[in-house]
Amino acid sequence: MEKKVKLTPSLEDYLEAILQLEEKNRVARVKDIAEKLSVQMPSVTGALKNLKSKGLIEYEKNSFINLTAHGKELAEIVLKKHLILVNFLENILLLDTEKAEEEACRIEHSIDQDTAKRIKNLSSYLSVSFKDLPADLNKIILG
Repeated sequence: MEKKVKLTPSLEDYLEAILQLEEKNRVARVKDIAEKLSVQMPSVTGALKNLKSKGLIEYEKNSFINLTAHGKELAEIVLKKHLILVNFLENILLLDTEKAEEEACRIEHSIDQDTAKRIKNLSSYLSVSFKDLPADLNKIILG
């Protein structure tokens, strides 16, 4: 049985960033992670050492960063929750894109997969139910 890895919100953000960089560039680099997360490179290095010690990334100084299978699995969970929340906040609660992204980034660390799934299901239901009645949805949400 695999031991559950406890991650801080910050470390989850690093995993998510590495996943997105790997998907975009095939590899992640310290510089790219620092830029994506708006942090200093020494902060990235410290986080990478922590993630490596947990077996979530493969990393050696001055080399590319790659997620391990378990690291990728965890990163995908975080990213999926993020995307579900952005969709809900933007399309159901009608927040602007920037605010939806900011809020989703904070909330994604606090909810589990089941809660995210329920939000996704509710979003899908409301999108279908109010497809032809956007004014009604606006009135309900905005008051």
